[in-house]
Amino acid sequence: MQEKRVKFKTIFISDEIPNDKNIEELKHWCNQFNKNNLTLPRDGASTGNLSFRTEDGFIITGTTLKTKENLSNDNFVYVDNYDVYSNTFYVEGKLEPSCESIMHFLIYNTRGDVNAIFHGHDNSITKNAEKLKSPVTEEKQPPGTMEVTNEVLAVLDNNNFIVIKNGGFVCLGRTMKEVGELTLNTWKKAQKLR
Repeated sequence: MQEKRVKFKTIFISDEIPNDKNIEELKHWCNQFNKNNLTLPRDGASTGNLSFRTEDGFIITGTTLKTKENLSNDNFVYVDNYDVYSNTFYVEGKLEPSCESIMHFLIYNTRGDVNAIFHGHDNSITKNAEKLKSPVTEEKQPPGTMEVTNEVLAVLDNNNFIVIKNGGFVCLGRTMKEVGELTLNTWKKAQKLR
C-alpha cells in the first residue's frame, strides 16, 4: 500500500482555480525542473514542489502530480493559511497542496525577504553538499512532516540553498528567476563534481 504523502488536513475554502499572472513564470520553472530531472518520479508521481508568495498567502504545486511538465492552472493551489495547532491548511483550488507545504509556509513566515521556494531532488547535489558549501540538515526525517521542516528551519539562517539529508534540496530567494537560476547553477556545479 502506498504511503499517504500529505500529512496534514486540508480545508477547501473554494474550488476556484488560482489565476495569478505569476503562475506562468512558475510553470516555466516547473518545466525547467522536469527537463533537468530535478523532480524525480516516485510511486507514480513527480517529487519536488515549487511556490511563490502572493500578497496574502502563496501558490504551490498540487500534490501527486505525475509530472511537472506542461502544467495548467488547475495543477496549482492557493494557500490562504495554515493552522499549526490543528495541522490544517486552508486552500483554494482543485488539489491538495504539495506535501511539503508546511515547510514552504514556515519559511515564508520566518524569512520576509523570501518570495519563492523551489524544492527538488538530485543525487549529485546531495552527495556533494559539502563541496558546494551548502548547509545540510542534521537528521533524516519523513517528507512532508513538521520534523523535516524543523530540520530545515534549524539551518535556514540567511542561507538560500539547503540540502535536506536524504531528502533533496530547497532553494529560496526574492524572485522565481533568482531561485531558478541559483538552482540550475548549483546543479551544473554538482554535475561537474560527479
